[in-house]
Amino acid sequence: MKEIRVEKGEDGQRLDKFVKRKLSYAPSSFVYKMLRKKNITLNGKKAEGNEILSPGDRVTFFLSDETFDKFHLGTDLSAPEGEGRDEADRKAVSDIISEGKKAGSLKVLYEDRDVLLVIKPAGILSQKAATGDVSVNEWLLSYLLEKAEDPLFLYRSFREFRPSVCNRLDRNTGGILICAKSLTGSRVMTGLIRDRKIRKFYRMVVVGEMEQGGRIEGWISKDHALNKVTFSPERIPDADYSRTVYRPIRKGNGLTLVEAELITGRSHQLRVQFAHLGCPIAGDPKYGDREKMQDLMDRFHIRRQLLYCCRLEFPLLEGDCSALSGRKIEAPLPALYTRILK
Repeated sequence: MKEIRVEKGEDGQRLDKFVKRKLSYAPSSFVYKMLRKKNITLNGKKAEGNEILSPGDRVTFFLSDETFDKFHLGTDLSAPEGEGRDEADRKAVSDIISEGKKAGSLKVLYEDRDVLLVIKPAGILSQKAATGDVSVNEWLLSYLLEKAEDPLFLYRSFREFRPSVCNRLDRNTGGILICAKSLTGSRVMTGLIRDRKIRKFYRMVVVGEMEQGGRIEGWISKDHALNKVTFSPERIPDADYSRTVYRPIRKGNGLTLVEAELITGRSHQLRVQFAHLGCPIAGDPKYGDREKMQDLMDRFHIRRQLLYCCRLEFPLLEGDCSALSGRKIEAPLPALYTRILK
């Protein structure tokens, strides 16, 4: 038998998710079977798994030490206990660090014990799309392990919570990504993003000289086969509502630097909305005139759309992650933007 008390930072999650983190190598069917048979209880009582945990709650595992370790540590899936086990885990740490370094050296804008904000360069994935991809997720694990005082201990903690990015940017869009280093960071940041409480600002170079700012809203539907979306100011069945507020900052020579606040976060939202306005984003032939866009890309040596998440503004926060309360985190524009503006 093993009893675990819920600590601050682990509260607010469902019991079944808590159990799955503790028994990360166990299949879901095993977890729910143990709940049904009262081999896993909450505060001494039978539980369904959908209960929301509070600090101090007692989760009791009526399992043998061998079974608990098997599903908690994966002892049956890797090396035996002792030196062989340590050796296998050290190799895993080394492999993760080597894999993450393939993403290059990314600039960290902010970091505390729960959250890390980093600049994702255009051309790198936020998360893996296929086996063999390297994304900011792999870079994050590598970064954390390299700077850890005890990399082996940190690596083993990944079985309960694996640090990862909380928001996504398209592969060819650069800018600020939010990464959770802890379960607390993940819970708070995911909630803020879901409730649209973090203000997200983008800067882009668009084709055409825009005279004034405004608001664009309408409905976006996606063709998953083509990975392309369509936009309409009128409601489309089964489409998602989208809204953006924007203002021109500088214009000339047929181009405009625009700052846009993304009120909703739909796939390809800014790209299709500005194409609808007749000012497609420079370097984006998918939503602009392909021939004209190619001429522009050749002229300025542009390889991908000039779209960049330049600023995040956090709401007032109390308690967890309050170090970010009211903070504005900004990223400087890449050199290519500066060169085009000149």
